[in-house]
Amino acid sequence: MARLIQIFILLFFFQSNFSQDELSIFSDVDSTSIKVGQQFTFSIKVESENIEGIIFPEKYNFSPFEISEEFKLDTTFFKGKKSLIKKFKLTNFEEGEFTIPKQTILFNEKDYLTDLILIDVRTIKVDTVSKKFFDIKEIILNKEQRIPFIKYLMSILVLILGGLIVFLLYKKFINYEFDKSIFKTPFENAIENLVSLEKEILSSQDDYKLFYSKLTGIAKDYLEKDIEISAAESTTTQLIDKINLLKKNNKINISDETIASFKDVLSNADLVKFAKYSPKNETALDDNKILKSFIVNTKKSIPNNIEKENEQRKIIEKKINEMQKRRKTKYLIFSISSIFISFVSSVFILFGPPNLSSILVFNEDKKMLKQNWISSTYTDLNLSIDSPDALYRSPDSTINKLTFISSNKNLEINLITKPIDENSDLSNELINDFKERNFINVITKNEDFQTLDGDKGVKIFGSFDDQNLNRKKDYSTILFVENKLSIKLEIIFERGNANLQKIVDRVINSLKFIK
Repeated sequence: MARLIQIFILLFFFQSNFSQDELSIFSDVDSTSIKVGQQFTFSIKVESENIEGIIFPEKYNFSPFEISEEFKLDTTFFKGKKSLIKKFKLTNFEEGEFTIPKQTILFNEKDYLTDLILIDVRTIKVDTVSKKFFDIKEIILNKEQRIPFIKYLMSILVLILGGLIVFLLYKKFINYEFDKSIFKTPFENAIENLVSLEKEILSSQDDYKLFYSKLTGIAKDYLEKDIEISAAESTTTQLIDKINLLKKNNKINISDETIASFKDVLSNADLVKFAKYSPKNETALDDNKILKSFIVNTKKSIPNNIEKENEQRKIIEKKINEMQKRRKTKYLIFSISSIFISFVSSVFILFGPPNLSSILVFNEDKKMLKQNWISSTYTDLNLSIDSPDALYRSPDSTINKLTFISSNKNLEINLITKPIDENSDLSNELINDFKERNFINVITKNEDFQTLDGDKGVKIFGSFDDQNLNRKKDYSTILFVENKLSIKLEIIFERGNANLQKIVDRVINSLKFIK
């Protein structure tokens, strides 16, 4: 009996562990038959009581199918079990039967594989008799072709930086104060310097010597600038003689006592500088006051002094206004430059630099757009086309093809005519022709087309990567069908070139059948 109980216990634990490690995996599609370029949904569903050990692959390989869209992992709960569902939008641009490869799901260090699923990819027939063209499925751009979020963030940061620079420039502009001392009159400078000199502390022979040197320097500088005499290199005797001469000639009107007091100050200065005389502190301050009185009296004694002073102030105000205008102009230039640079940098970050060569007058594409065009009629159906130059016949005699290629190889125009029947598939032939010419990553769109005279056709347009030249290109193709004859006007041109786009539009808009 004990042995039997042990067996039941072991069975119970075994069943419990087995149920926890059990994983169910399913794969499914919403359609097993699609058109070329059509999308379908592929789903992977895994179920287990414990989903912590389930690991989906970091990269999926669905070749020859392409991932158009990948959805986030979804979690559901039902009857005690947990499910993880992963969905994809897949597509294929080749005709045939293809299988979706098995995908590996890791659970508790064990690999689980999805089932192989067969998908039938069908082409689209074109009824050339009734001239009805079926849609070519548009390719959805993958995530790599969208602008990454980091570019938006960097673009915003650049704009904020530009705004911050303008703000700092503005703060500096409004808080700036001009040093108006450089515009003061000689009299104002002299009195201000003498007031500052009163605050100096004199305690040694060197202090007195420096004090009197500044004192006489202030007096001589004022006399040179306001009285207009050469005083800097003059001795005391020479300077007093010059002042007496000005008084005698009525150019200044000051008393003999004022001149004598000024002479005493100069004499004290000579004694201090050359005889090492050390006067009392009170004497130095008195000499400062005497010199200040001398300058004031001299200023008052100058004839027409008020008119001269007013003229000087007008000149000073004019200079200050000119400086303020120059500063304001500099602020505006730097501010506008900062805003412009930050805006252009932001656009460059988002969309990349523009093709500047297309803007220049000497650009070949712009020249081709501006030159005189040729209007010619081609094919048995008399299709009239305006083009930069005449289309010339292909050297290949097996095809009825006319071509124009620009000198810089940026533009190619091909006009191809060929007989067709009810089994012809012009849309599929166009795609296959691109593949044979080594064009990859083909994006196609289509719409109805009608000439100005009412003749109907189909316009197929988009872009591709030319592996032969390693360049990105756009294309526009116009298809006409008449009396079991197809006419295909194919224009291939450099992607993102505004001048070439205008040329293409002009060629297409010129199409008409001469009847």
